[in-house]
Amino acid sequence: MAKAVSKGKTKPAARPARVTTKVAKAAKATTTARSKPAQPAKLAKAAVKAAVAPPPPAARVVAAPVPRAIPPAVPVALRPAPPPPRDEMIAPRDIARLTRYGERFGAAKIDVKMLPQPLPVASGAIAVCDPAAPKSWRVFDRPVGGGQFRTMLSVARDAQNNESLAAVVVHVGRPPIAKWTVAHFAGAKKPKSVDQLPRVPVTSGWLVVVDGGEPAGAIAVPAANGVSPVEVPLVDGRRALALPCGNGEFAAYWAVDATDKPICLVLDFDRFSQRDWKARPV
Repeated sequence: MAKAVSKGKTKPAARPARVTTKVAKAAKATTTARSKPAQPAKLAKAAVKAAVAPPPPAARVVAAPVPRAIPPAVPVALRPAPPPPRDEMIAPRDIARLTRYGERFGAAKIDVKMLPQPLPVASGAIAVCDPAAPKSWRVFDRPVGGGQFRTMLSVARDAQNNESLAAVVVHVGRPPIAKWTVAHFAGAKKPKSVDQLPRVPVTSGWLVVVDGGEPAGAIAVPAANGVSPVEVPLVDGRRALALPCGNGEFAAYWAVDATDKPICLVLDFDRFSQRDWKARPV
């Protein structure tokens, strides 16, 4: 049973909590540190350190880029018109067949071989000639620009595995091919019929393809050895490609694209008869 509280008597107030000795000491140390002045030796040391410290680096100024001026577009009406297509005769044969591996002409089959050495052309034109007949010098009238042009042999191989050179292909551009035309010589007129195709005569058994600069004159070549071409250095620094084509009169053809730019030049060495050209493999 709870005890009764006597009337007229009040309960004493609670005493405040004592501050622990550690807290009191910490507060006293903080107050002393704030009120204690800095030592003269420390002030002198800080002043010396500030005097010898290097100045802060200057801010780097980066110039703003100058915008490039964009030239205004030339109106279509003021642009130069492209040159008109050349007035060249369309090739009377499907010359592309000479460039296809495995193509058959009668009993012969086409094999293609890329030559390791390119044909260097600096004058912008290609010339051909009989190396033993300087008067046979011919320059094709279609410009090809300058460069190192890849050259490919088209070799005819018969059933007995005998080889003969059917054509040579000089690559001067990129496909696709839009048409094949007859290659004309500079200063010559356009032929009126197939019987008047521009041809280069060969009596030494070799045909030379070279940069169409100055006429090369007589060119010394070794004896023919199968279908292997020979690279011949000229006295003026040009390098000619001599091809063992046999004797005859040979025509050349251009493959051109849709903008009338040349893609390749093909020299046909007339290895196949008209019957072989007309006969198609079954």
